[in-house]
Amino acid sequence: MKNLLFLGDSITDCNHYFDPENLGQGYVRMISDQINTPDKVYQVLNKGNDGFTVPAVRRLWKRSCLNLQPDFITILIGINDLAVMRNTGITASVGLADFREQYQTLIDDIRMMTDCPILLMEPFIFPYPAEYSTWEPELHAMSEIIQDIASKNQVTFLPLWENLLLEAKKYGYSEITIDGIHLTKYGHQLIAEKWIEKVNLL
Repeated sequence: MKNLLFLGDSITDCNHYFDPENLGQGYVRMISDQINTPDKVYQVLNKGNDGFTVPAVRRLWKRSCLNLQPDFITILIGINDLAVMRNTGITASVGLADFREQYQTLIDDIRMMTDCPILLMEPFIFPYPAEYSTWEPELHAMSEIIQDIASKNQVTFLPLWENLLLEAKKYGYSEITIDGIHLTKYGHQLIAEKWIEKVNLL
């Protein structure tokens, strides 16, 4: 395993376009720093983009990721899909059904080009500000959809939300998130640790 491809939204992106190494300053960089050693060298590819939804990741995959020849793909996506659903008046039933269809089609698109392992990471949100607590039922439903897709497609699901909430309740939300969606350095560190534990490249 050499080429590790990370797909997602701003949480994955983390300003990677402004980074000479194109890794960003979040969990992707932390993973790269920890798994690369003199004896093991991995090419870590950050293709996260601020504001991306599942359909946007699909378009990116078709447009510019087909030739990257990834040996392992990680996807963290969903919170912007939920934001679109919440802010455009789409009913939960319609929005969630579309999310399932789009996510499954993304996996189908990837599987047409590669049979490499895929890791689907769970999206998350914090009641910080408190209004985000109203988003939680739909996000729980999204999490269940992603878990179901992972199971049916024999790919790996990595839960994140519960662990992040436990740490936020222990240390305070401001230690984990800057706005209820995006993460502090410690929040990114928690994701990196969970990824490394799950993938076990060390």
